[in-house]
Amino acid sequence: MYGCLDRHSFCITTWLIFSAALFPAASVLGQPQSTQVYFSNSCSQEVQPAFGDAMTNLHSFEYPETGRIFTEIIREDPDCAMAYWGMAMSLWHPLWAPPSKADLQEGAGQLSMTDDLYKTSREAEYIDALKAFYASDDITTHRDRTLAYESRMSAVYESHLDDPEAAVFYSLALLASADPHDKTYANQFKSAGLLNWVQKSQPTHPGGLHYLIHSYDYPGLAHLALKEANLYADTAPNSAHAQHMPSHIFTRLGFWGQSISSNHDSTKSAVDYTKRAHLHGHYDEGLHSIDYLMYALLQTARDDEAQELLIQLADIKRTNTENFKVAYTYAAAPARYALERREWQQASEIELIRKDFPWEDFGWALSIHHFARGLGAARSGQNLVARQELEIIKQLQVALPPTTLPYWREEVQVQIDALQSWILLAEGNEERALELASGAADREDAVDKHPVTPGEVLPARELYADMLFETAHYQPALEQYRVVLKQAPNRLNALIGAGAAATQLKEKEIAANYYASVRSQTRLGNRTRPGVNFAWDSSLE
Repeated sequence: MYGCLDRHSFCITTWLIFSAALFPAASVLGQPQSTQVYFSNSCSQEVQPAFGDAMTNLHSFEYPETGRIFTEIIREDPDCAMAYWGMAMSLWHPLWAPPSKADLQEGAGQLSMTDDLYKTSREAEYIDALKAFYASDDITTHRDRTLAYESRMSAVYESHLDDPEAAVFYSLALLASADPHDKTYANQFKSAGLLNWVQKSQPTHPGGLHYLIHSYDYPGLAHLALKEANLYADTAPNSAHAQHMPSHIFTRLGFWGQSISSNHDSTKSAVDYTKRAHLHGHYDEGLHSIDYLMYALLQTARDDEAQELLIQLADIKRTNTENFKVAYTYAAAPARYALERREWQQASEIELIRKDFPWEDFGWALSIHHFARGLGAARSGQNLVARQELEIIKQLQVALPPTTLPYWREEVQVQIDALQSWILLAEGNEERALELASGAADREDAVDKHPVTPGEVLPARELYADMLFETAHYQPALEQYRVVLKQAPNRLNALIGAGAAATQLKEKEIAANYYASVRSQTRLGNRTRPGVNFAWDSSLE
C-alpha cells in the first residue's frame, strides 16, 4: 500500500473514519459515517480530512457537496493537484447525463491547473485519464470521450493492481461506457468483479457498494446486490443519494415496503441538505427519490399517500439545478398517478406541474406528459384528442437533439407506437393495433432503462398484454403478463391482469394465486381501486 511522509517525496495516504466530532468543519452533510476511505494523494496534511470527505461524497454522487469541499481544499492548498482533478470529476456525472458544453470547458480548465503542479506518477495517470474525457467540448463526441476515459482507466488499474481506488474508478468507467443494448451485461459483470475484490478489504467502501448496485440494477441480476442494498445507506446516513440507492434493487425485486422506507429517508435527507447547504432551491436529488417513492406507493395501492406526495411535489417551485432528474420527475410523477390507477379520463386532463420549467431542453421528458394525456384520451373514448397528443409527441421527436441518450430516443418512439396502437384499436383496426403494440414492447425491452426511472410510466409489454385482454385473447394476455412480472416482480397491474386473464380461462388456482399476491401487497392500500377490489372480493368466495 502507498506510504506517506513528505508531499514532495512520498504520498500521503488518506485513512479516515469520518466523524462530525473529529472533523466538525468537514461536510455540510455533517453526520457521523462508518465509512473508511483510502485515497493516496500528495496534498498537504492539513487538507487530508476534507479530501477524504470529498471522496466519500464523490462516490455517493453528492456532486454539489463534492465540488464545495474541493473548492475549500484548493483555497487552503492551491498546489493540491488532485483537488482540481476532483473538481473535474464532480462536473461529470457518468451514470446520469452528459455534461454541457460549459461543464466540459470548466472541467478542462480545472485539469489544466494541474499542468505545472507537483504530482506523483500515479496522480498524473488519474489526471491524464480524465483529460481524455475532457479533450473536447463538442457534446456530440460524448460516447467517444467516455470510451477513451474507460481505456485510460483500464491502464491506471493495470498499473496499480493493489490500489482499490483504481479498481473502483475503473468499475465506474465500465458502467459509464456500457452499451444499453448489450444484454450480456459484459461491462457490468466486469465492474462487479472489480468491486467484489475491493469489498474483500473494504466491505463498506461507498463506491464499492454504490457501483455494485448499479452493476446489478437489471432484471434477473438485482438479487446479486441485495446485501449491498441493505448495507449502503448505513455508510452515508445523511446522503440523500445513498439513502435512495438501495431502492434500485428493492424496486427490481418488487420489495415495495423497503423501497418506500428507503425513499422516505432520502426525501427527508434532501430537505435537510437543502437547509444545511443554504441551496437556492430544493435539492434536485430529492425529486429523484420522489419519483421512486411514487412508483412504490402506487404498487401497493397507497393512493392517498401518493396523492399527498404529488401535492408536495407541486409545492416545490424551484430546485437547486433544473436538470434531467427534475424534468423527469415533474413529467412522470403525475402521469404515474393517473395511469397506474387506470384513471383514463383524469390522465387525459393532467397539467404540467411546472409550466415555467425549461421543457424545451427536455423534449423526451415532455413526451411522457403528452403520452399520458394521449393514452388517457384513447382509452376514454376521445380519439381526436389522442391523435392531437400523438402529433405533439411526433413533433417533440423530430426536435430531439443528436445528443439525446439512446434510451430516451427509444422511449419516445415506443410511446408513439403504443399510443397509436390504442388509437387504432378504438377505430376498429385490431390486427394493426396488436402488431404495433407488440413491436413497441419488443423495442422497449431491447434497451435497458436509465437509472433515473424506477420503470416506465406504463411498460409497453403490459400495455400489449392489456390490449390482448381487451380483445379477448386471454391465453396470450396471461403469457405477456407473466413476462412483465419476470422483468418487474410484484408489479401490481400485471398481477391484477394475470389474475383476470386466468379467471377468464377458468384457471381458478392460478387466478387465486395472483389475487393472493395482490391482497398481500395492498393490505395498507386502497381496496376500492379497480382490479384491487376484485382481488379482495375474490377472497370472500
